[in-house]
Amino acid sequence: MSNNRPAPEVLSLIICDQIITDRATGKQSLIGMFSRVHARGFPATHAQLCVFVALSGGHGDTDLLIRLVDSAEARAPIVVGKGSVRFNDPRAVANLVLQFHGLTFPKAGEYRVQLLAHGQLLREARLEMVEYQAPKSTKGDPPNDRLPDDVG
Repeated sequence: MSNNRPAPEVLSLIICDQIITDRATGKQSLIGMFSRVHARGFPATHAQLCVFVALSGGHGDTDLLIRLVDSAEARAPIVVGKGSVRFNDPRAVANLVLQFHGLTFPKAGEYRVQLLAHGQLLREARLEMVEYQAPKSTKGDPPNDRLPDDVG
């Protein structure tokens, strides 16, 4: 790292539909965790995508970058989000929540949500975009643009 401090340890990097923070306790609930999105066609726009990150082992202020890229990184990132966490104690756990709206995926395939600190890749989570194929025995569209991971 450029500042000679060790990178924080990534305890979790989770993609989900929604993150709710309880005002009284500060506890966070992750709603609708997923790693696959079924779309009716491409390009496809996904209404909302949230990313939850938990880190520990950091030292002082740590700038973070989260980006969503195709797996080959052949195109510009679909979205880039920035955040910062402060570690007063390396044993502390710091949570970061990012929320993105209206993301457009140009084609089906594999994408990655990447977490970087000071330009160093710490962790990435896989996100698969799949074109929905209705079962031949039924008619109609899927109930929404994201179906459970075991469908399709």
